[in-house]
Amino acid sequence: MAGGLTYQILNKKKKIKIAFAASRDLGHILISWIKKNEELHQIEIVGGVAVNYKNWWDDKIEKLYLSKNIKPFKCIKELIEQTNPDLIFSFNYWKIIPKKLFDKVPNGIINIHHSYKLRFRGRYSTSWAIVRARKDNNWWHGTSIHYINENLDEGSIILTEKIPILKKDTSETLFKKVQDLSIKLFKENFSFIIDNSNKKIIKNDNKYYFYDSGSKNNIILPDNVTKEEVLDYVRAWTFKDRALPVVKYRGKAISLSILSKQFKR
Repeated sequence: MAGGLTYQILNKKKKIKIAFAASRDLGHILISWIKKNEELHQIEIVGGVAVNYKNWWDDKIEKLYLSKNIKPFKCIKELIEQTNPDLIFSFNYWKIIPKKLFDKVPNGIINIHHSYKLRFRGRYSTSWAIVRARKDNNWWHGTSIHYINENLDEGSIILTEKIPILKKDTSETLFKKVQDLSIKLFKENFSFIIDNSNKKIIKNDNKYYFYDSGSKNNIILPDNVTKEEVLDYVRAWTFKDRALPVVKYRGKAISLSILSKQFKR
C-alpha cells in the first residue's frame, strides 16, 4: 500500500505555471477556455497582464482576470518577477518584450500572430495581405503560433495554417475567418503547444513584409493604378467602426470611405 502511494506521488505530473499578456476578443476567448481546462491539462494559471488601450473598442481583460480569480499585473516585468511562470501566452499584446525578461521564462513566451508563416509582420497584417495578394499573386492569409524573440513577429513557428483570400473579402471578413482559424488551431493543439520537449519548428516565409503603426497613414497610389487595385485598397481598410485611411493619388488626397459603402452589411 505504502509502495503504491509512493509510486503515485513520484509519477504525479508537475503543473506548468502559465501566465498571460492579453487584450481584446482573442484574449477573452482563449483565456476563458484555458481556465476552464486548467485541471485537465495539469496547468496552474499564476497571473496576467492587461493592456488598457484607449481606442475604438472597450477592452475588459482585467475584469475577466478578476472574474476568473486570475491575479492582474500592470506590466510583464512585475508579472515575471512575482510569479516565476514557466510559460507566458501573448494574445494581442502589442508591446515589445525585452530579451532580458523573456529569457527568464523557461518555456518561453508564445504569441499568436495573424499571418501564414509570418509573411506579414507588425501591424495591420490582414489589410496588407489583401493589398499584396494581387501584386504578389499570393492569395493566402493565415495565422501562426510562435515563440517570441527580440524582433517583432519573427520567432520560431510552432504551428501555422492558411486560408484563401477571396476577392470579395474585406479586412473585417478576412480577420474574422483568420481569428476563428487561430482559435481552432490553438485549442486542438494545446497539449502539443505547451509540451516544451517538442522542438519541431516550422520555417518562416523567406519573403516577408514588415509594417509599423504608421504604415496606413502615407499610402500613395501609383499613377497607373488599375480599378482592381483601387478596389483592393478599399477592401483592405474596410472594417466596422474603424477610421478609413486617406490615400494620395496624382498629388490629391482621396478618402476611401465613399467607395467602401458597397461593402457595408
